[in-house]
Amino acid sequence: MSASPLLKRYDAEVRGWTGTPAPGFRIERAGAITRLIGPGPEAHGNAVLHAELKASDADSAIADQVAFFGALGHSFEWKHYSHDLPPDLPGRLREAGFVAEEPETLVALDTAREWPSKPLPDEVRIERLVDPASLGVITVVNGAVYGDTDHASWLAGTIIQEKRADPDSIDIYAAYEQDRPISVGWMRHKRGDAFGSLWGGSTLPEWRSRGVYSALVAIRAARARERGCRWLTVDCSPMSLPILTRRGFQPLSVITPFIWASTRGRPQP
Repeated sequence: MSASPLLKRYDAEVRGWTGTPAPGFRIERAGAITRLIGPGPEAHGNAVLHAELKASDADSAIADQVAFFGALGHSFEWKHYSHDLPPDLPGRLREAGFVAEEPETLVALDTAREWPSKPLPDEVRIERLVDPASLGVITVVNGAVYGDTDHASWLAGTIIQEKRADPDSIDIYAAYEQDRPISVGWMRHKRGDAFGSLWGGSTLPEWRSRGVYSALVAIRAARARERGCRWLTVDCSPMSLPILTRRGFQPLSVITPFIWASTRGRPQP
């Protein structure tokens, strides 16, 4: 399947999906917009996931979403893909007060392909984490890698709720050096869906380029294939992109998060 039909299928089945992804969150359709509404005001918990716009209605659609999330007092992310229309949508978002963050690349792997990975060092093991009580390792690793303990705690708490609410929809793995967590990642897939997705993969700096990240991808790709998942996707950073493409992931689109920050509740200068 070429990139264009695969992207169309991805947009329809993944970006256009509506439902309850995790406790406290909901995805809903509002005209041409598919949006995520979270329980809190943080931008990383609220988003425009997909927009089917034309040049004639793009500005009004942007204004509608700013008004909607602003009324809630929520900041939000407009998740823009490079194949989205109209072509000048990024400029329109900037004019409306959005700030672009670092881009990522959407890549996809045909799960029929084997994922090659080199043997891990003897002192490293990978475990599948089934008990939600064990997921504190996400806070430990994510906080150490990115230096934002508040976000790391929020992320771990959200995934713990997700695991408790629907244990079958998310598989979480951690790599350990002896008993020290050094990398963590998870795979989301609902049985019967064509697409699954990889998240996390955060690895402590001293353990990068030593096969740990690749091994975590391999074990999650094998799990996706076992579950009947046809395509596995990653929103990957520039650091991960060459690793993934060398092993068969196909770049599909460039994703740029555009952030609109709510001012409700902030002290006035």
